[in-house]
Amino acid sequence: MKVYDMLGKLVDNQIMDATQVEAFEIGANYPSGVYNVIVSQGDNLKTVRVIKR
Repeated sequence: MKVYDMLGKLVDNQIMDATQVEAFEIGANYPSGVYNVIVSQGDNLKTVRVIKR
């Protein structure tokens, strides 16, 4: 999982096992703003835009 701010700066980069995903919290320490979260598993890729208030 990689997290980028709206300027394209890499904010977070995590490699985790599938068993860790359920208890993982994204962005707890991020400042307010808009982020792109990119999650990849094998050939699958999903991008989600997240707004932190």
